[in-house]
Amino acid sequence: MKFRVQHLQWLGGIVAAVACLALGGVSLHADLADYARYEQGSMQLARFHAVMAAANAVSAERGPANSAMGGLDSDAAALAASLQVKRQDTDRRIVEMELAVARDPATAGNLQRHLREMHERLAAGRRLVDEIAERPAAARVSRNVTRAIEQMFTAADSVLALRDRLGQEIIRLNPQMSTEIILNVTAGTLREEAGRLGSYVVMMLAAGEGGSAQFLPRFDQTLVRVTELRRILADYADAFFPNGPIEAKVAEMDRRYFDISVPHARVVAGSMVLPGSPTADTFTRNYVPGMRPVEELRELIAAASQARMDGMRDHAFRLVVLSGLLTGIVILVLAMVGMIFRNGLFRPLIIVREQIAAIARGNLAEPGPVGRVSGEIADMFRELDILRDQQRQRHRLEQDQRHMAEQLRRLSETDMLTGLLNRRALNDAAMQALAPAGGRAREIGLILFDIDHFKAINDTFGHATGDDVLRRIASSLAPFVPASGAFARYGGEEFIVLLEDASLAEAFALSEALRRQLEETVIEQAPSLTVTGSFGVAVRPAGSATRWEELVATADRRLYLAKQSGRNRVCAADAASPSLAPDADGPAAGRIADKAMRTYAARSFSIS
Repeated sequence: MKFRVQHLQWLGGIVAAVACLALGGVSLHADLADYARYEQGSMQLARFHAVMAAANAVSAERGPANSAMGGLDSDAAALAASLQVKRQDTDRRIVEMELAVARDPATAGNLQRHLREMHERLAAGRRLVDEIAERPAAARVSRNVTRAIEQMFTAADSVLALRDRLGQEIIRLNPQMSTEIILNVTAGTLREEAGRLGSYVVMMLAAGEGGSAQFLPRFDQTLVRVTELRRILADYADAFFPNGPIEAKVAEMDRRYFDISVPHARVVAGSMVLPGSPTADTFTRNYVPGMRPVEELRELIAAASQARMDGMRDHAFRLVVLSGLLTGIVILVLAMVGMIFRNGLFRPLIIVREQIAAIARGNLAEPGPVGRVSGEIADMFRELDILRDQQRQRHRLEQDQRHMAEQLRRLSETDMLTGLLNRRALNDAAMQALAPAGGRAREIGLILFDIDHFKAINDTFGHATGDDVLRRIASSLAPFVPASGAFARYGGEEFIVLLEDASLAEAFALSEALRRQLEETVIEQAPSLTVTGSFGVAVRPAGSATRWEELVATADRRLYLAKQSGRNRVCAADAASPSLAPDADGPAAGRIADKAMRTYAARSFSIS
């Protein structure tokens, strides 16, 4: 039997209807998957914020604990009552955290060890605080105060480890949440470091004139971290949550904490030798109120992150509804058009099907003109434009999130002052280099050096010049490191160069080249300053089972020998005369030194 044109039109309409239904189902399925993922992410983020709140509570408990250990006998009862109230709040936050974690069986089991450690360390810290606070002020020993504060540090560290473990799990399951997690972690870390800054001042007050100097390095290091965290948080929080309460809270934090509390801490920390230093309780009462904007900033970022995730979830839900409605409308319109306007609508419906198919395949290019169509079909094309625009916006958002996550990852692996690898990134590179290749461990070289008399440089020329020295060292020496190696700032004025497939003679020769280049480096802020360094060299032979820690310890030991022998030299052997090393002046040494100089001349290196 031959088909009539009418039958062909009906067949075309049926085929188009089926295709639209299938494509609508694909779109609906994708939107449902997005909604389910964002719903899960919203719940996980709420659990993460409960852990963050518990971590903040444990950190905040140190304030009244420090007051109780450093207050006057006449205030002991009031300080103890204040501490008890704070502990009740901490315990409540911990219970809320445990309930939140327990709601997700997939991660609850993995976090039990961190929870046990947190309870044990917090209980131990509280016992030490109570033992000191119950004694008369004159009988309190500074060593015990320091021990109690450091035990409370470990309790906070265990909650932070729990936070980081949960954050890693959330990022693994929902990579699109990386930015929110990292911003929250940064805000929580800023609050913790600000608290520790004040605790170091309390340690100095407890130690008095005779023992306060030992805590100054930790105070200075923590102050640097607090300042850097503030900069990172302000930059990226403003970029991610612009023109809102977070920006205002950053400004308030600057006014109350960085302009008042931090200078106050500096003054107290620098006046240990002067009479009339405040008590730990007095200092804490003046310092802690300035930290409130820091806590509120963390809470605002947490709330904004939760609102952002909830908004993405609600948007995905609206897309589900919209996709369902569009699919139903398309089917209804096709049926009506097939009954009333068969001849005039067949071709436009084919175009509609083709555009929907293009959107489902990810082709979001603007379609060409379709000519004159009826009002109903024109409405369908407008709806398709809306759907296409929504898909484009989602793709742009995902690309922005991936770009932000990559930027934050690079920041987490880079030393902010020198632009070199930081210690964590170096450890990752070392684990890869030390892994057996082809079933056999490769030969690995390690160069550990630090700047001679760096403290004197800071004391004489100032810390700004000291920072310029570190930056110039990084830019001057980095071109000498082979592309297969790794160059990192190991801490303070210490640097490490990791070399793959390098013999002891080759590592020694490169160390000499670095030492000579360091000696010739010009410091712009102090042109008269000559910078030298002491180098320790260690090599793990091929096939050896030497661990990374042992290799670093060997290089550190030899660096110390280089310092004992007069500094500005390389030590590659555990010998009384560390200036001597195997094959130090042999052909291999010459080849490596020449190669390093050629590398330096052939390419440029910049530090941002």
